[in-house]
Amino acid sequence: MGAIIGVVPARGGSKGLPGKNTKLIRGKPMITHVIEAALKAKRLDRVIVSTDADYIATVAEAAGVEVIRRPDDISGDTAPIEASLRQVIRQLEAEHGVKTDVAVLMQANVPIRPDGVIDEVVDKLLNSDYDSVVTGFRINQRPEWMKRLENGKLAPYTDCKDFRRQLLPTLYLLDGAVMAVRASVLFATEGRTGVHVYLGDNVGFVEQDRLYAMDVDSEEDFRMVEIAMEYLGM
Repeated sequence: MGAIIGVVPARGGSKGLPGKNTKLIRGKPMITHVIEAALKAKRLDRVIVSTDADYIATVAEAAGVEVIRRPDDISGDTAPIEASLRQVIRQLEAEHGVKTDVAVLMQANVPIRPDGVIDEVVDKLLNSDYDSVVTGFRINQRPEWMKRLENGKLAPYTDCKDFRRQLLPTLYLLDGAVMAVRASVLFATEGRTGVHVYLGDNVGFVEQDRLYAMDVDSEEDFRMVEIAMEYLGM
């Protein structure tokens, strides 16, 4: 069997919140929280940070993981995140002769992960015929009841007559905390576009509490994550 690699993609060019990946949360750079969770996992053979930024590479190396530099053509804000996974896999094989069976994506701006969840996701993939297995959470805000602005006025987002939550289907959002994908699926879907196409057609799921699904894209998000971490004793 080939390697199971953990990959933390972390661009340096965030426009919404510059430098967010290394901004301190409870005394540590945000990406360090992600790296430490990955290093605790027993199923990962290697943990790699994919970045285009020197300052992120410095933090990652200080935290004890490998860094693979991401080329400019897949480092822009429109570059799909899965491109970094393919590049890491190709570079590991070209430079180190490492063949990858499974790549485990852990988004750098999702800093909270419960102990054991990375191994749980990987085990679920390995013990199945899934193309990939991902974490996510059950939504509590209904898209059917949301509105959009149309000529300055609120209009229904969808045509929904149900006002009772019990009548609506249970829906989930992927949280980006852990996404384990077979390398064969990553390359079979290369060149295709669409939301989560790179995960394949047969996707398994591990449900998490929403507290473990907090992504950080603003100063307010940082404050909320710090409160959550304090509550969780992290």
